[in-house]
Amino acid sequence: MKMLKEIIPAILSKTIEDFKNDLSKLLNSKNLNSGWVHVDFMDNVFVPNKSIAPDDLQNIDFRALKKEAHLMVRKPAEWIKKLIQLGFPRIIIHVEAEGDLKQNISLIKQSGAKAVLAINPDTPISKLEPFSSGIDGILVMGVVPGFQGQEFIPETLNKIKEIKSRGWPVKIEVDGAVKDRNVKDIVDSGADILILGSFLIKGDPDYNLETLLKSLGMVC
Repeated sequence: MKMLKEIIPAILSKTIEDFKNDLSKLLNSKNLNSGWVHVDFMDNVFVPNKSIAPDDLQNIDFRALKKEAHLMVRKPAEWIKKLIQLGFPRIIIHVEAEGDLKQNISLIKQSGAKAVLAINPDTPISKLEPFSSGIDGILVMGVVPGFQGQEFIPETLNKIKEIKSRGWPVKIEVDGAVKDRNVKDIVDSGADILILGSFLIKGDPDYNLETLLKSLGMVC
């Protein structure tokens, strides 16, 4: 089995109250309170769902957690500017989004943040090629973005392998329906970073993390 570099919990919240509750679970966790947190943002246009907005996080204390933003929005430029102001060190935008993608990547990088490109299940890898040398990572969606609780799309494994075979200088994140029963296949396909939402956050995060690590043959 290939070595896994990171496991990152994801928060997808429609209200700031829900966000605070999920963040509190991570901050009170024994094993997830000093790494990264993946925050989902949705505009109800790019995907048929709406989440909290960057402005909602103005007074949120993330403590030791580093923030990664996943912009599932049609026009990411204005969102990027707000996230930079909030101090997000890693920002993910979709290759399918509208606007000048190179300009948006540059906007992220010039702020000192890392730029990651996300790709939907039905988008060919060729769409990433023009940007592969200017980004820090690729996020492969294992589900159609917008909702938690979907089934993992098996073809995702082939997409991870194909991206890995290109030899691009990027880390590969995988997001969507990552669970104990498929995590080993995902890691073996070449994933560097796992994004876990409902599987990890719902219930006891430490117990759920231990379940996942057991599937990988690792000790929490």
